[in-house]
Amino acid sequence: MDDSNRWDMMKPIRIAICIAVSLLASYAQNFGLKFFRLQPGVSAPITFRAYRPFDFDQAKAFGGRRNLALSQYVPLYIFSAAEERSGRQRMANLLAAISASAKGSPMDAGELSAYVQKEFGENLTPADASRLLAYPGLQNLLEGMLAIEDSLLQDRILKEPGPLKGKETAEVRYPAPMGTVAYPAARFLTIRQAREQLRRQAEKIFWQVDKQVLDPVIAIASASLAPNLIYDQKENERRIEEIVQRYPSTVIHYDAGEVLVPVRKTLTEADVLLLGVNRQAQRKDFYLSVSWVAVALIILLVFHDEALSKVGRMRRGEAPSYAVHFSTLIVSILIFAGLLLLTSWPLYFLPIAFVPLTLILLGQRPVSVASTTVMAAIVAAFMSGRNIESLVFFLVGGMAALLTCGTIRKRSQLLVPAAAAGAFCGLIALAFSLDGEGLVQAFHARLNASTLMLALPGLSSFHDVGWAVAGGLAAAPLAAAVLPFFEFFLHSTSTFKIGAWTNLEHPILKDLLSRAPGTYQHTMSVASLAQAAGEAIGVNVPLLRAGVYFHDIGKMATPGYFTENQGNGSNPHDELEPVESAKIIIAHVTNGLRIGKKAKLPPKILDFIPQHHGTMILEYFWDKARHGDPDLHPEEKEFRYAGPKPQSREAAILMIVDAVEAASRTLPEPSRAAVEAIVRYIIEKRLDDGQLDECDLTTEELGRVRIALVDAVSAAFHSRVSYPWQEEAGGDVSPASVKN
Repeated sequence: MDDSNRWDMMKPIRIAICIAVSLLASYAQNFGLKFFRLQPGVSAPITFRAYRPFDFDQAKAFGGRRNLALSQYVPLYIFSAAEERSGRQRMANLLAAISASAKGSPMDAGELSAYVQKEFGENLTPADASRLLAYPGLQNLLEGMLAIEDSLLQDRILKEPGPLKGKETAEVRYPAPMGTVAYPAARFLTIRQAREQLRRQAEKIFWQVDKQVLDPVIAIASASLAPNLIYDQKENERRIEEIVQRYPSTVIHYDAGEVLVPVRKTLTEADVLLLGVNRQAQRKDFYLSVSWVAVALIILLVFHDEALSKVGRMRRGEAPSYAVHFSTLIVSILIFAGLLLLTSWPLYFLPIAFVPLTLILLGQRPVSVASTTVMAAIVAAFMSGRNIESLVFFLVGGMAALLTCGTIRKRSQLLVPAAAAGAFCGLIALAFSLDGEGLVQAFHARLNASTLMLALPGLSSFHDVGWAVAGGLAAAPLAAAVLPFFEFFLHSTSTFKIGAWTNLEHPILKDLLSRAPGTYQHTMSVASLAQAAGEAIGVNVPLLRAGVYFHDIGKMATPGYFTENQGNGSNPHDELEPVESAKIIIAHVTNGLRIGKKAKLPPKILDFIPQHHGTMILEYFWDKARHGDPDLHPEEKEFRYAGPKPQSREAAILMIVDAVEAASRTLPEPSRAAVEAIVRYIIEKRLDDGQLDECDLTTEELGRVRIALVDAVSAAFHSRVSYPWQEEAGGDVSPASVKN
């Protein structure tokens, strides 16, 4: 299964991972505010920024003391025993009625049901009432319930948690002489919690009582239980108003992405309140924000995935590697999140050009790179401000780098697109800092130095421009630094690594020249033809050329057994059985893999060695074996290469070109018609044998490859006019035949 199919099956998983990582990066500050207890004297664990423009009310002296006081405000409740006494009295009256019934004034089931309905609001069925009246220990049971209720009423019981939510303490005002007492919030109960405790205690104490008797009694007792605290609305409103009036404030405006508190700063009282206000501002629509960002990410990532797939369907030469695009997007998100959370640098420094530079270096085509760059810019905008300004800034920087990339073969060439990204990002940052109203006034008035200066940005804005330029330039060393990790974990071959393996001065190629010169010349001819074929269909030509250079290095182990190295000498295969000859020829693949692995060839280049022959059969020796000794019964598998078949278009081109180059040398008269016939035959032969089934070559592309090879081979064997001295020698061009 090829990379595209494998990653296509993982589409839901990788989209889910991208969404999770993007959301975590976008809302990391919210999690920081939630899980880290921020208080004066504590170091900030991350850099806190404004995700959107917001205004902060700050007192003249101590900024946010008013809001801090409000956030630490302790609610006040009034202890009221009226409801408590009323409920207890109702239970006492019921106990008295049951006692009177037992002493001579019998009460029937209907009377008991009506009494409970009237006094407690509970619907007691006649059957339940009959069971209660028939239960001999009912009086004791009711007395026990009354005791449990008395113990619960020693606690502080609220009707609803209300203002107590999120508070650590609350105050209770008792009648004199107790006065006001503060209690931890955990020591307050809601009426619902109190009734649940009553049920648990009753079931624990009266476990032996029949549930059909106990449950109705618990329901009656629960109905009589009432809150003993009342929220003092008037006093609480007065206290809050006093805090508001005590701390008047001014308004401070923060832009999206602006640092509120830098990482590792020791928090002051004002810092804590500022973060609290920021958190409250985000909390208002937090879930709505997360929802729409998640939905937007799902839609955008699906579109991005489909865009990559469409690129592959439209032009196989530009089929992207899902692994490379997915990994680059995830790594870029993590890098951006790290810069935003762990430094106090402006968001203008985010090196968005890292994404296109990395993808181009990893051999991805500009069309697919543009899609991933746009996706990365959108996620970066979500992370840094969720506004159109951030999106424009990142899109311009990414596209500027992509459009100026060109062909990168040296690390120094990375500076060109990085500098372009920095320049355009700087211009955008400068444009954002201009005073639009001042510009309009300058143009309406007489345009001169004084009016124009009013519209120009201040020194702080030029500071942002400097950071924007630095962010663009930083993308170059960052891409170069992470490239080895991508190459190692994704088994990718970057343009830098390919360039190193296309150097003809490489020791292996020099060994090939000295030990198997015929193979070396064959390799150079194949490289020229392969480049023509590769350019015709838009494959990775540098990778193809590198694969060509090393595809036959295994022949160095036994060079004399290959025709191109034999010259006019004897052929050692004449003395061998066909099976032995086949083993020697086939062994050049295993020998090549051994030599390549020892030399640490990149996996993508190493793949060319076994794949350029696929599982083809050695026709010459197979035919010789079949028509040789009739007592021998050779097996076809002994004459087939082990494979695998070509898995990429580059390997498939090498398979075709390798055969075409060798066959073209056997043509007695290499006319264009003869060349075209042999090229067509070689391609059809491999199609019929299924050798091209596992790569992405289409019929249309094979047609373009065929035309390119015919043109290239015909040009290589073009005829020239005969010189006079050649005609005088009768075609003999040896030195002795040349007449001075």
